[in-house]
Amino acid sequence: MKLKKYSFKFIETSLMALLSSTAIASDLPASVSDRYIALGIEHAQSDNINKSSVNKESGHEQSIDLSLGYFNQTATNLTALDYTISYSTYSDDETDDESDISGSLNLSQEIFSKNLMLNLSHFRRSYLLDQSSSDVPENSGDRDVFTINPVWIIPYSKRAGFQLSYNYIATRLSDNDDDDTDRNIIGLAWYHKLNTKTRFELSSDMSDVEYRNTGADYQKINVNASIEGQLVAGTYLVQLGYSKLSDDDSDETGAIFKLAYQYQFAKHNLSLSAERELSDSSLGLGNDVADNEDEDFSDSQLLWIDRIQLAHKFIITSRLNNNNNIYYQQEKDLNTDEKDPRWGLGTGFDFKNTEKLNSFVSLQYSESTLVSDFDKQITNATIGAKYLLRPRLSFSLQAEYEKQSTASISSYDEMRYTARIEFRN
Repeated sequence: MKLKKYSFKFIETSLMALLSSTAIASDLPASVSDRYIALGIEHAQSDNINKSSVNKESGHEQSIDLSLGYFNQTATNLTALDYTISYSTYSDDETDDESDISGSLNLSQEIFSKNLMLNLSHFRRSYLLDQSSSDVPENSGDRDVFTINPVWIIPYSKRAGFQLSYNYIATRLSDNDDDDTDRNIIGLAWYHKLNTKTRFELSSDMSDVEYRNTGADYQKINVNASIEGQLVAGTYLVQLGYSKLSDDDSDETGAIFKLAYQYQFAKHNLSLSAERELSDSSLGLGNDVADNEDEDFSDSQLLWIDRIQLAHKFIITSRLNNNNNIYYQQEKDLNTDEKDPRWGLGTGFDFKNTEKLNSFVSLQYSESTLVSDFDKQITNATIGAKYLLRPRLSFSLQAEYEKQSTASISSYDEMRYTARIEFRN
């Protein structure tokens, strides 16, 4: 189904998050480049093609997809994109064929001078229209987030200066234009490089947020102090601040923060992040993460959002890797004080059996809130293998079991077997 079409990330998003959108161009690493184009064909056989608890039917899904990835980083510029176009048909006459585009773009480019930068980003992902129902084509929509961010750096010494920035962020939902938003953000910052690896910054920004069709507009002011730097084998960011949100009815104020830590040691890669933000249900935290599919983007809600996330990669041997992740997120409605928490965890192993054969196994579990705390649970277990037929041609087989438990009729379990052939250049 649509939400399960996430292929592996061509660009590691945790790395992108640690590259500050206002970084001085000379701080970017040396040149790195990679690219690919892939064409894939899949056939999936399911014992519950409709993901139903009352009317289980066997059936199949057939799909074709085209993926494009590009990454180029120099001392002054960064371009990273990863997009997939897919088309699927189903044996069930009641399920419509579906086409989809998903992916992301990040661009950081000098304009005329190293002190004038243009940052562009976009991501498009699928989400559930009704969180209480199952992941079927008629219950999925697409959400686009576009960002345009020019930055003017005004140094007055080799170590310090000011930054002027403008941010335009547009959020568009394919099936609910009442929650489409435009936001204009003007920012001013003073920075000081404490040494070659550490930077301190004081910043303030003012946001004007417009709901395009409902008039549920508001304004927000943030004031922040941050310190970020490089470790022997990692990076860190500590940001503390204050936020004030004002709409036609009331004001909301409070502390905000953002913490990020990434470290590589021996055979371990560790990434930890935590943040608290005053936002709305249309944009949320604005992060491109897989569990966004569990968010409710409707009802024009103003929210306090808290999130913590940990990712760990363990290189056990030259042929065996282990990846683990865990997250917790809570959203509190400013008007009702209602809290909607959700969390999830996962683990997976990748094994290089031979030069041509790779196998993998993974287990994912998540809980989210519909009416009462954690009343929706999803378990997913996957095992599979990929064989390289030719240098650019591969064949893979996968078995996947998924179970969704809720208090409603949308509970189900499904066993799915998938065969895929892919050409990658």
